[in-house]
Amino acid sequence: MTVTYQIPGRVPDEGERDEVSRYWRGRFPEEPYFVEGEHYEEYEPAYLAGHEARVRDYARAYEQVEAEVRQRWEADKGRQSLPWSKARHAVRRAWEHAEHWGRERG
Repeated sequence: MTVTYQIPGRVPDEGERDEVSRYWRGRFPEEPYFVEGEHYEEYEPAYLAGHEARVRDYARAYEQVEAEVRQRWEADKGRQSLPWSKARHAVRRAWEHAEHWGRERG
């Protein structure tokens, strides 16, 4: 079994982004913040933002980077329709899951 080493500060490549998206597409309906009628596509940017933030800031705690992630989210608001109040749950879950990403893929 090979474990992919996640280089802190490295942004995931396109293939990894696709894997992250596939994983969360399958998990989305099981998440506690899921609301019937909402679509994965609305949350996908939040999952990717959380995963990528963890890769960039691997050594810091989520509480230390949440404000920065929120600022980026709000700055990119034109590209997403999901308000931060909803996106933050998906961002946090993806952040937490990214810590184990290499071990699960290996």
